Amino acid sequence: MRLQGKTAMVTGAGRGIGEAIAEALAAEGAAVAVCDLDGTAAAKTAAGIAERHGARAVGVGADIADSAAVRAAVSRVASELGPPDILVNNAGIDVVELFVDSAAATWDKIIAVNLRGVFLLCKYGVPHLKRAGGGAIVNLASGAALGGGGGTSYTASKGGVTALTRAVAFQNAAENIRCNSICPGPVDTPMLQISMKKLGLTSMTSRPGTIPRVARPEEVAYLITFLASDEAAYITGATYTIDGGASQH
Repeated sequence: MRLQGKTAMVTGAGRGIGEAIAEALAAEGAAVAVCDLDGTAAAKTAAGIAERHGARAVGVGADIADSAAVRAAVSRVASELGPPDILVNNAGIDVVELFVDSAAATWDKIIAVNLRGVFLLCKYGVPHLKRAGGGAIVNLASGAALGGGGGTSYTASKGGVTALTRAVAFQNAAENIRCNSICPGPVDTPMLQISMKKLGLTSMTSRPGTIPRVARPEEVAYLITFLASDEAAYITGATYTIDGGASQH
């Protein structure tokens, strides 16, 4: 198992992509903290992971936009599972809007969750990684950050994630702490279904030169598992796309 003896924290892991990530990390031997705003969903997912994989898993309810809550969550994980070696910033929200129609409060809320939340987990998690002699951080950005096709606040927040990733990677490379980001295209999750409904879409239209479907959550999880493992020991500050080829056009 590639992650035997490691402890991972995954935000937004109560469902969707985050749940798939937590599942994949546990399957590779990691103890997993399932973090989510919905503490009940986090606990349920953690219990299922423990049962299926015999892994140590704990559900942690926390608002990742709240500094005190994130600090407490990291401390709890360190106490119950051991200091984290792997941080996965997956939690995110979206509102599909044009910037001229968007309220400032919408901007503030999305930036708080999608960007501030990443900053906070890195801020409070990195000291534990340093004491452990190194570790891996994977931040979920979005294909929207490369092409501009998402909601305005969402696109800006995810662009910020890629920039923050490079800053964290640069500042911590000497400590053997790696930080990478990934930019998924559409992924088959409840969040995608909600966005499609708002746009009046019943299916996603594939462009020429792309794989004619949306991604499955586990496919994103497999990439993250690789980046979290020692197989990716010389990869840091990188941004990976996982979009069926959409970003090449």
